[in-house]
Amino acid sequence: MQKRNFSFYVWFIITLGIVLGTISGCDSLSIKQSLSGEEFTLADQDSSAVTFPESYRGNVMLVGYVYTHCPDICPMITYNMRDVQRALPGQSDFMLVSVSFDPDRDTPEILKDYAQNYRIDESNWRLLTGKKSDVEELLDALSVTTIKTPTRFTEENKPIYFIDHTDRVTLIDREGNVRKHYLGSEFKPEEVKEDILKLLNES
Repeated sequence: MQKRNFSFYVWFIITLGIVLGTISGCDSLSIKQSLSGEEFTLADQDSSAVTFPESYRGNVMLVGYVYTHCPDICPMITYNMRDVQRALPGQSDFMLVSVSFDPDRDTPEILKDYAQNYRIDESNWRLLTGKKSDVEELLDALSVTTIKTPTRFTEENKPIYFIDHTDRVTLIDREGNVRKHYLGSEFKPEEVKEDILKLLNES
């Protein structure tokens, strides 16, 4: 009897683990936050005005947060996002967005150069900047934290500083709902691709 009860207990624990794992898996793309109704006025790398996220409504978006002077994490985020883009060639209703949190230096022209330097396909990838207050409001809404280091100046009086920041990439659905966050510098492009395809296939 004791042996039978022990076997049942083991079976119950294993079954419960499978069920909880399944529930957790399904929940990974549940709505975490809604940006519907929010309006953040920005500009893209072509200096076109953008109201985020409304301007891109109807698209599934992969959104990263970077700045062009970043020496470490941001390049990895950009390369990972580029890998996702290349894994979904010609995919309609999908776009990538990079938001710069260094608008003082990252003008649209600088972002355009950044895109070209990283050989980004700009057909469905927008790089956004704007007024500092507007950028900060967007970052705050998405819980992205930035901390600027003290500024020093070159002999030519050029400011030099770095920005510590949240290592994050966000998946947003067609309606402007946040569905998932990834560790930007370390996520697996194949996993993100599968999540994107699930959202694209939602009715």
